[in-house]
Amino acid sequence: MNMSAQTLNIIGFAATVLGSSLGIWGALMQANAYYPFGIFEFTEHIVRVFKKAVIKWSLDEALKQIHTTARLGEDKKEDRAKSLIGLYLVFCGFFLNLIGASLALAASVMESASHK
Repeated sequence: MNMSAQTLNIIGFAATVLGSSLGIWGALMQANAYYPFGIFEFTEHIVRVFKKAVIKWSLDEALKQIHTTARLGEDKKEDRAKSLIGLYLVFCGFFLNLIGASLALAASVMESASHK
């Protein structure tokens, strides 16, 4: 099977996007004991903290928000099975990122060789 550099780049890109997505999902699953709300609320919380820390340049306000969330999360116990699944997803994500980067490198080498 003879693949073009463009095909390798597309497959590599898809593998990298999938790997990054799995890594994000896995990291969130691993941190299940640290946030006291669902994924959409967690995303909103991250945006709020980001706005306070970066856009408003108020690190104190951002840290206050994080401390409040940490206190709310203290009552929630870790689901270790969920954390382990998250760890496995992170490793799978890293592996897919490695494949994606390897395919992009192969595409680059193929493209360079074709111009010589």
